[in-house]
Amino acid sequence: MKKIVLLALILLTAACEKQEKGYSISAETEGFEDGVTVYVNAINQSNRPTIIDSTTIQQGKFSISLPVVEDNDFNYLTFNGIPQNVLFLAENNPIKMTIYKDSLRSSVIKGGSENQLFFEYLKKMTDYGKEKQELSNQYQIATKLKETDKAVKLSKQLQTIRVDENNYRTEIAENNPNSLVAVMALTDLLNLKAAPAKQVKKIYAAVQDTLKTSRLGKNLDRLITASIGKIDVGSEAEDFSAPNPEGKIVSLKESMGKITIIDFWASWCKPCRAENPNVVRVYNKYHDKGLNIIGVSLDRKKDHWTTAIDQDNLEWNHVSHLKFWQDPIAKAYGVRSIPATFIIDDKGNVIAKNLRGPALETKISELLGETSL
Repeated sequence: MKKIVLLALILLTAACEKQEKGYSISAETEGFEDGVTVYVNAINQSNRPTIIDSTTIQQGKFSISLPVVEDNDFNYLTFNGIPQNVLFLAENNPIKMTIYKDSLRSSVIKGGSENQLFFEYLKKMTDYGKEKQELSNQYQIATKLKETDKAVKLSKQLQTIRVDENNYRTEIAENNPNSLVAVMALTDLLNLKAAPAKQVKKIYAAVQDTLKTSRLGKNLDRLITASIGKIDVGSEAEDFSAPNPEGKIVSLKESMGKITIIDFWASWCKPCRAENPNVVRVYNKYHDKGLNIIGVSLDRKKDHWTTAIDQDNLEWNHVSHLKFWQDPIAKAYGVRSIPATFIIDDKGNVIAKNLRGPALETKISELLGETSL
C-alpha cells in the first residue's frame, strides 16, 4: 500500500511540474472593466491570424492555460473594443503580465527565457531608433542652416549607430542559435539590407533545426533563397560591358579607380537630373584622389541620353544598351528605381549603395581619407 501511495505522489508531483511548465498566462490589468473578453491569437503557417482561446477579465485579473507549444512563435492578446495588442513569445513556461488599457504596448511581460531575450532585443532596437531619429533631426536642421561641418559630424555619428545596431543584431543571432529571436534578428538584417544574404545564410546554418521548420524559420529560408545572388552591400560587384555613346564597348573593370560609383540614371528621370550637380561636385573634388564613376543609363533614345550628358557636364564613362527597364546591367544589379548607386572598392566589393546628397560626399570623403567637406 505504501508503495502505491508513494507512486501516486510521484506521479502527482510530476503532473504538477509538467503543468507548471506548460503554456499559461496570468495577468493583472489596469483600466479594464470586468467582463471584457481577452483573445489569445496565433499566426498559422500561412501567416494568417487565428484565435486559439479566450477568457474574461474579472476583478482586474485573468488567467488562461493553453496547449503545450510544439514550435515557439509569436502570439498576441487582443481585447474587445481596443485596436492595439500585446505581443509576446509563446513558450512552455508560465507567463505573467501587467497590462495597461491606455497603453497596451507598455505592458510588462515576464516569464521564460525566450520572452526575456525578445523584450531585451525589442528595447535595444527601440533605443537605437530613438537615437537615430534624434541625430537625423539634428542633421536635417544643420543641412538647412548650411552648417556643413556639423552635418558631416552628425552623419558620421548616425552611420556609427547603424553599424552598432546591426552588429548587435548579428551578435544576438550568433550567440542564441536555439532562440527564435535569432531568426527574428537575421530576418531584420536581411529585410533592412544590413547584411549580405551569404552572411545571413552562414549564421542561419548554425540555428537549431526545429527553428528552421517554424513559420518564421521557413519565411527566413525563403527570403535567403530569394536574396542569394543579388548584388548588395558586402557582395562582389558583377563586371559588365556595354556600348558608350561612341559605340565603343566599355567595361566596369576598366573604369574602376580606388573607389568607383556605379550610377544608374536616365535623361527622363527628374530626381536623377536633380542629383547630377551633386555627383559632378563630388567627382570633381575626389577624382584626383582616386574616385571614378561609370554611368549606366536606362534611356531609350540615344540623342536624349547624350544631350543630358552634355547638359549636366557628366565627364566620366557612360554606357547604355538603350533598353529602358530591360537593361541587362540594371537587371543584374536588381535596380528597380533610379537614381541608384553602388559604391565599390578597388577589389570590386560593394561597400555602400543608394547614397545621395551630403551622404554621398560624406561616404566618399571617409573612403578617400578626407576629414571634412
